[in-house]
Amino acid sequence: MSEPKRFLAYCDKLFTPSESFIPRGYSAFSELKPVYIGHELRGEVPEGAEVIELGPLHGRGGEAAFKQLGTISSQLEARLKEVNPVAVHASFGKSGAYALPIASKLKLPLAVTYYGGDATKTSNTKDSFIRVYNRRRAKLWREARLILPCSQFIYDELAANGAPTIKMKVHHNTADPDRFEPGEKKDLLVFAGRWTEKKGIDTLIAALARLGEELQGWTVRLIGDGELKEGLVETLKAAGVEAELPGWVPADEMPKHWAEARIAAVPSKRAKSGDAEGLPLVCIEAMLSGCALAATRHAGIPECVKDGETGFLVDEGDEAALADRLARMLTDRERTAEMGEAGREFALSDFNLQKQSRKLESYLLDLARQARTL
Repeated sequence: MSEPKRFLAYCDKLFTPSESFIPRGYSAFSELKPVYIGHELRGEVPEGAEVIELGPLHGRGGEAAFKQLGTISSQLEARLKEVNPVAVHASFGKSGAYALPIASKLKLPLAVTYYGGDATKTSNTKDSFIRVYNRRRAKLWREARLILPCSQFIYDELAANGAPTIKMKVHHNTADPDRFEPGEKKDLLVFAGRWTEKKGIDTLIAALARLGEELQGWTVRLIGDGELKEGLVETLKAAGVEAELPGWVPADEMPKHWAEARIAAVPSKRAKSGDAEGLPLVCIEAMLSGCALAATRHAGIPECVKDGETGFLVDEGDEAALADRLARMLTDRERTAEMGEAGREFALSDFNLQKQSRKLESYLLDLARQARTL
């Protein structure tokens, strides 16, 4: 079998711990191999990964000239050509804007994946000459060969702001079924995410405060940190709700938390800034782990949570409705278990990392063949 061809995988801040889904998205590739490029290493480099840090390769003007003006130094051009790439795949719209001059200079087809706030935040959708992404947004959509929104919701958001639908294909977020499996279930409810407005942790805590004795016998585990945590912890205490607060948990440790949980709470909502989810990975991870979901009708969540079948959906910010659905799940363990089992089957079928990874590779191969770079 011949050696895989390389492609450039651009993410400006590489290997950020909360973005481990990016390298995992390439895990089933067999004909192509990513060469990661960007300006900052935020986390541990995966074993065997090939990485090119762009900073030392810029000429006069440095990183600023590259990002603001699209200047490609001869040194950078030569180094990237050494790997003989056949395409460029950028993760997040902003990285797509930065990757655009590289794709143009090397005459490579460009694909860009959108995940959430990069398509929904007001700061990213408004007109602005100052911000590179906003300034290049129309050009990015015009020159990129493929745009991959992570949910139908993100597809619709992009289309409403002028992205060409003819270039877009929904490519759902996924999780690895080899990592997330049901374990020995406990009476455990888990939330995992940043304690920010978008994640709806305030709605969940308000709902928990309404439940009172119905929480008896159950463990509540609220994972994560963020700007709202201090005040919301006080709210928990005032309501007499006991909860485990382990703080931030590395992605590699999350499977054990989902494995033992019966219920996963995903109460996301749109923030005042316009920031919204794409399709939260915690939904897929929890479903693969056999958890029933208590979630909101927000962004791509209804694309993976079937109301009444794999969990319950309520409107964003509706603490009373969320408390009602949680009460049903807490008291009817048999139905909750059935929803968890149904969710796992749905996730295995439609949100399987290996299937989606192979699909992404096929997209990039098609682009390379069409551009005759392969």
